[in-house]
Amino acid sequence: MSNLDSSLVSYSSVNYVRSKLKDYYINHNCTSIVSIEQREIGIGEFGKKISSRHLFFKSIPDFNAYLRTNIPFFVSYSVGYFKYPEKRTMEAKEWFGADIVYEFDADDFDLACKGEHDIWVCKNQDCKKHGYGHLDKCTECGSIVEVIEWTCDKCLNKAKQETIRLIEFLQEDFSLNPENFIISFSGSKGYHLRIVDSSIIPLSKSSRMLLMHYILGNDIDLNKLGFVLDKKQWIIPSPDTAKGWGKKIITYITDILRNSNEKQLKDVLNISSQKAKLIFENKEVILNKMYHNNILWSDFQGQDKFWSNFIFKAIDEIKLKIDPSVAQDIYKIVRVPDTIHGGTGFLASTIKNIDDLKKFDPFTDPVVFRSDIKKKLKLLKPTPKFRLINKIYGPYNQVEIQELEEHVCIFLILKGVGTFE
Repeated sequence: MSNLDSSLVSYSSVNYVRSKLKDYYINHNCTSIVSIEQREIGIGEFGKKISSRHLFFKSIPDFNAYLRTNIPFFVSYSVGYFKYPEKRTMEAKEWFGADIVYEFDADDFDLACKGEHDIWVCKNQDCKKHGYGHLDKCTECGSIVEVIEWTCDKCLNKAKQETIRLIEFLQEDFSLNPENFIISFSGSKGYHLRIVDSSIIPLSKSSRMLLMHYILGNDIDLNKLGFVLDKKQWIIPSPDTAKGWGKKIITYITDILRNSNEKQLKDVLNISSQKAKLIFENKEVILNKMYHNNILWSDFQGQDKFWSNFIFKAIDEIKLKIDPSVAQDIYKIVRVPDTIHGGTGFLASTIKNIDDLKKFDPFTDPVVFRSDIKKKLKLLKPTPKFRLINKIYGPYNQVEIQELEEHVCIFLILKGVGTFE
């Protein structure tokens, strides 16, 4: 987790950004909250995502009037529906249903790019050594460090691809109507998918957990899916009629066999060169037996273990890496789409459908404070190379002064790494 100290940002810088937020909310209505009168609203200030909860609005116009008057830096709303959303305890609110929200953030994936753009800075004033990656203690003096997390095209694309996979998963396996999906960019590190389907809203916490276990691929019963090991021979469900996890496993195996050369088979399946050569040379035989005989080819030594490993490899690759505690939390509050994210200045953008999601550029499309006006900004922390719109900025050194476009200044101020002098 990021441990960002934004205390060095000047009061005038924060007020400048606040004035830009006010201008935005005066000129744009936020209408994305379904059943706002049954939701708990939470807000945050500069450097603090939640500073107040239990807010209640009777209507969308009342909510927008609040945004224009109070100008919060962060705005979130509840997953749950409540009879009395403004009451202070969850019991008093009288919960009667909830959406399901899935989140995919860049932090969820242990990607190599984090070592290229996340920065640690020693908190010892006499040291101030810094470097890339994540550390608990300074390599120079052993003091605790501050970690500043950034995102790049690689990690946000991973979050996007996982969101797309989940949407397809929910449509194919649960026949959920995509018209009841609210897809949004979080405004910072990833994407949110909110399900407002009437069949989902009344589900209990335990039912949500069962749904989550299915998506996570936990405790899959291969026999029930039609995968049966009988005397070292794997019998499989018919590829033409298999559904759910059975279809996914067969599709994964088929795709690997059809699209991989010998080296790729060796690397993907972690097998010897000799075994990879055997599988590659007989892949048409394997596919023919899968689709015509509903069996996995067994004319080689160790075939039962090989196919068992292949099947579990498929499950591990297909399952979605979702935090179950988040997806089953019926009291959670999540960023309101079409509000400004107070850690970046980006719009937490509503995305209409999966096709628009595929085209969405998280460093261009949500940048709303675009301006050619340039301002001098003092860098408070070392800053990695980053992209905004179609321009690359940085890397910058600590205490360096740069003349930058206004929207870049706002981004760096809200990241806590820049300030107006």
